Amino acid sequence: MRKFIPVILSFFFFINANAQVNENQIIVDASDLQYKIDKNIYGHFSEHLGRCIYGGIWVGLDSPIPNINGIRKDVVEALKEIKVPILRWPGGCFADEYHWKDGIGPRNQRPKMINTNWGGVTEDNSFGTHEFLELCELIGSEPYFTGNVGSGTVQEFSQWVEYVNSDNVSPMTELRKKNGREKSWGVKYWAIGNENWGCGGNMRPEFYADQVRRFGTYTRNYGNNKVYKIGCGPSGDDYNWTQVMMKNSLYFDGLALHHYSFANDRTAADFDEKGWFNIMKSTLRMDEYITKHSAIMDEYDPGKRVALDVDEWGTWYKVESGTNPGFLYQQNTMRDAITAACNLNIFNNHCDRVRMANIAQIVNVLQAMILTEDNPPSRMILTPTYHVFNLFKVHQNAMLIPTKIKTADYILGEDKLLAINCSASIDSQDKVHISLCNINPTDEEKISIELLKFKADKILGKILTTDSMNTHNTFDNPNMVEPSTFSNFKLANNNIEVNMPPKSVVVLELDGTLEMPPAIELTNPKQGINFKYYEGRWEMLPNFNNLTPKSEGLIENFTLPKNNSSENFAVQYDGYIKISKNGVYTFYINSDDGAALFIDNKNLLSNDGRHAPEEKSNTIKLNAGYHEIKVTFFQASGGMVLDASIEGSSLEKQIIPTDMLFQKD
Repeated sequence: MRKFIPVILSFFFFINANAQVNENQIIVDASDLQYKIDKNIYGHFSEHLGRCIYGGIWVGLDSPIPNINGIRKDVVEALKEIKVPILRWPGGCFADEYHWKDGIGPRNQRPKMINTNWGGVTEDNSFGTHEFLELCELIGSEPYFTGNVGSGTVQEFSQWVEYVNSDNVSPMTELRKKNGREKSWGVKYWAIGNENWGCGGNMRPEFYADQVRRFGTYTRNYGNNKVYKIGCGPSGDDYNWTQVMMKNSLYFDGLALHHYSFANDRTAADFDEKGWFNIMKSTLRMDEYITKHSAIMDEYDPGKRVALDVDEWGTWYKVESGTNPGFLYQQNTMRDAITAACNLNIFNNHCDRVRMANIAQIVNVLQAMILTEDNPPSRMILTPTYHVFNLFKVHQNAMLIPTKIKTADYILGEDKLLAINCSASIDSQDKVHISLCNINPTDEEKISIELLKFKADKILGKILTTDSMNTHNTFDNPNMVEPSTFSNFKLANNNIEVNMPPKSVVVLELDGTLEMPPAIELTNPKQGINFKYYEGRWEMLPNFNNLTPKSEGLIENFTLPKNNSSENFAVQYDGYIKISKNGVYTFYINSDDGAALFIDNKNLLSNDGRHAPEEKSNTIKLNAGYHEIKVTFFQASGGMVLDASIEGSSLEKQIIPTDMLFQKD
């Protein structure tokens, strides 16, 4: 969480120079389903900041407010409803001054601390590791820890991972058991510091890259608990930071991008159309940042092993009158709902590289989902942003459907933005969801949607909109902004005509039939697959087209050929997999070192780089019949593992059976 960095912004998309105002065209093309929208794109952020933790989430066991072991019950129920997939904690800037051992053990014995970043208040550490992990269990969320690099030590970080993840006999596991937890939690996601270019130590990228190598070395895997390491990434358009970090990308799995849309001169509901426009302009620049940072990442990681994790994003305004300036408490209007929808559409459309995003923050801080009262009657309200997340949750873990859009301009003075943005997906039940956003606060937008390779039979719609740009929910009027049924559309000849009101978010759900590409026809296929074996030294998967194999032949499965070297070799496998029926299939690669898996010449998943045994997965829709399958693998030194598995459509997860693998006659 940064203190304050202003940014200046613009937008992208497919521009039609001849587009007329209020006429928009979208093509939803289901012929190319390559990427899954990771549910973690819909993640959230909770920091020891203002009333997010104390008073928002944690009220204590003795509070008259209904709670579950001190965690506010109505907040838990609300967060379960939007299916929070992952929750980041304890910061933010707070993380690089937080010492985790202060937050364990009997609460009445925990030392107090001063929150020097946010308001200078004293905290009693009553909410720590155990309480956070219980919160995650209650709301069904994966925990995401941010470790202290700025003022902490490698030993402190390493011991936190051990305390949380190890079941071995050790001082840290004994300490955990003493504090009431027998089994490890198995926390996957760990960030190596936060905003280390700023509040996390004011480091240069070269210095921080060395810290990632150092801290990451001692961030260990324990048993079956595998750690996903996230390195501090850039702020906004700091492309040099990304360049330096990607030179060291073997030491992390995700790179964290931060971008806020600032308007610190006014409170959240105090704005005119210029204030609306400027926030939209800032918000939509997220696409430019992701596009350019991804291009740099592609230079070093063409297989997209490393994710771009946008683990802080949202709007940032002047605090509400009468509140502590260090608490960052702000209201939440229809403007914030639109910015949330725009960002989520952008993340969906970049899901090949973006696999996590965490809006700031979950309760009572910045662009919150929930606002609560401290004093009786201690009410809770859901914000417009909350309702957007509830509408968009249908995209979680669905397959992205690529879209192309030609949109009219939203013009204010001499500046303009594209009025409409969208994303689309298809879920495991073959339901298509299209999320549309009209950022124009004054004009209706007519949209023509052409569906390719999907035949729609029935459509349902929901909308979030208001009469005023500034409308928001209050404790006295909590339902001023909430979703309603939307029916202002027509379906004819597999085209959808939609009339979107000004400043609105619409999500359409389509029932119908997906036209999947045909499988490959093989004449007299033979069981087994071909392999080619190479020797050499690599840090990443090589370009096999430039190599000459040392040996080649037929093999039953994706097992390592006999008589291979114990290190410094690579193998490429080619063949066909027979799918028994149409459906959604998940493929897995568990490897040590790097591997990748291709279906029908598409790179379905990458597990590249030198690393300990690690599993990656991705999902694809396949027709019954034969499909090309290719697996590539390289071994550097140390351990050596290669397993390729499949799951889906009545198949339990298993190593791909030999009787599913074939070659041409």
